[in-house]
Amino acid sequence: MSALIANEKRTEKGANAFSVRQMLVALELGIADEAVLRFLDFFTQSIPVHKVNMVHVAPRFDLFQSLYEPDSQRMISNLEFNREVIQEMQNRILLHPLHHQTQLSFDIREGDPLEALLEESQAHPSDLTVIGQRIDHSDHGILAANLVRKSKGDVLIIPEGSEARMDHIIVPVDFSPYSVKALERAIAMRQAIPSPVRITCVNVYELPNLNIYLVEKIEDVRRIIQQDRKAAFQAFLTRYAPEGMADFIEAEMVERQFASVASYLYDFAIRESGALIVMGAKGHSRVERLLLGSVTETLLKLDDSIPILIVR
Repeated sequence: MSALIANEKRTEKGANAFSVRQMLVALELGIADEAVLRFLDFFTQSIPVHKVNMVHVAPRFDLFQSLYEPDSQRMISNLEFNREVIQEMQNRILLHPLHHQTQLSFDIREGDPLEALLEESQAHPSDLTVIGQRIDHSDHGILAANLVRKSKGDVLIIPEGSEARMDHIIVPVDFSPYSVKALERAIAMRQAIPSPVRITCVNVYELPNLNIYLVEKIEDVRRIIQQDRKAAFQAFLTRYAPEGMADFIEAEMVERQFASVASYLYDFAIRESGALIVMGAKGHSRVERLLLGSVTETLLKLDDSIPILIVR
């Protein structure tokens, strides 16, 4: 069971009190941080986050310089650098203060961003790791995909072009256990947010290859598949949505023709003004974590404007 789901406690009205125990937030001290902090400012207004560890990963200290700089001077330089970086992180937080009396800590690591974040998450086990994503960066989506692949916890990726809102949650559904996790998380978040939140589950389906001489049967096949998916959706929501909640969750189907499933999902989210995409990741074993789904990985590369929450 996901660490975040374990943090849900029943309120007097029966709703889930959703919260995050420990959050790890990576700050690059660049343009992507604005979207990250703006979204977290909004996020923590409704969802309690008890502890947040802000970390910046700096390039590894230059070996050539260290050979010729006296140890004492190098130590002073490092201390000054650390103080300046922490001060800069604190200044950015002041512009977007977190709510619910969140405990803040700051840390600096050197080296490869992915490895440093994984080490930090092991040193301070986190329910949720948050990273930004620059639009015009050459490795757009690569760090996010690798982090999701190797992380043991949930990951929230916030693109540079994101808005600070959560009024419409998109949940891609293929009726697998991973879809169940995503739906449960979306519902828990909806129950925690006082303002109205739509949840739309979307399934991308594909027509089977038909003989060219059976073209007139395509509409019949399409109708049969759509009826089958509607029935599957109804059974899925009836089984996994809390009592009375299924009626408030929209179910949509999108027919795939040429592009990737991820492309259709992203186009749907953009067209429907999605504020957050919630997807279930593969399991906890080492092999499952390495086999990040192609849909998820492609979606991370396409996305430049909608936060994506990957849940385990």
